[in-house]
This record gives sequence, structure tokens and C-alpha cells, in this order.
Amino acid sequence: MRKIFLFFMATILLAACSSTQKTTTAKKAPTPEGQWEYSITDTPEGNFSGIMTVSKNGENYTASLNANGNDLPFESFNWNEGEKKATGELYYSGTSVQFQAAMNEDQMEGGLAAMGMVFPFKAMRKK
Repeated sequence: MRKIFLFFMATILLAACSSTQKTTTAKKAPTPEGQWEYSITDTPEGNFSGIMTVSKNGENYTASLNANGNDLPFESFNWNEGEKKATGELYYSGTSVQFQAAMNEDQMEGGLAAMGMVFPFKAMRKK
């Protein structure tokens, strides 16, 4: 009888100490915000790599490419949540360059287009 009583009391004590509050961790949909290690290949000037930084400013985004200490800001950077695609425009040596990339979690893949040519763009989210 005593063992049953101790078992019963231990059960009540454990139940009292356990949390009855349910915690849910809603997974937030990934956005392009953050730093990305990127590479641009097959350009007439060779391959480029560096860090792309994307920030949210209110409802809008800003972005820039950095390579070897030089920043190249985007004139515009847009994020389509439904399609998980980023688009934008920047200028390189006075030439308009159109950017587009599809994103999944921690990767972006797309291209930069200028003067009728498209250069592959790949990026991994920097951890």
C-alpha cells in the first residue's frame, strides 16, 4: 500500500511540475535578408565572388554586392514572397545590369543580364 501511495504522490508531483502551456514554433518563411556568399561566372572580365548583403527597410529591401572591399549597391531590389524570387537592378561601369534569382531556404540561383548577355549567379546564405 505504501508503494502505491509513493507512486501516486510522485506522479502528482511530476504532473504539477510539468508545463501545460503548449509552445508552438511557427516556422517563418525564409526571406532574402542577410548575408550571402555569391559567385558570378563567365563574365568578359572573369569570375567574381564576394558577399551580397540584403536588408529590409520598412516594406522595401536594399541590397549591395561587395567584392574586395568595393560595394556595388542595387538601385532597386524586390522580393516576391509567393514565387520566392528576387529581382533588381544595379549599375556596373555605367551599364544597367538586371538581377534575378530564385531562392530556397539558404540558396539563391539565377543570373545577371547586361548588354544581351546573362551571367550565372549563385549564392549561399552565410552562417
